Amino acid sequence: MKKECNLTPDTFVLRNEQKFLISLIGDEVVMMDINKGIYIGMNSVGTNIWNMLEHALPVKEIVSSLTTKYDISSGQCEKETLVYLQQMLEQDMLSLV
Repeated sequence: MKKECNLTPDTFVLRNEQKFLISLIGDEVVMMDINKGIYIGMNSVGTNIWNMLEHALPVKEIVSSLTTKYDISSGQCEKETLVYLQQMLEQDMLSLV
């Protein structure tokens, strides 16, 4: 089921750990949705985002942190981060605050 939400740079997001078994393998997060039995793996960037979301943050702070850490323009980072966060939201990996 697709969750419709217009994420913006000012939207606050928080990771949702309630229905997942989560493990760190190397420097990447791997999780299993305990209700659906679906495995989800995150690369290092996804893991970085997941770790930032231990506490609620606005999308613009996530983008700012990522542009500091990685060689990417702010505009491109915002675009890609919004898409990624929307995918996380659709998998119930996020809560909106």
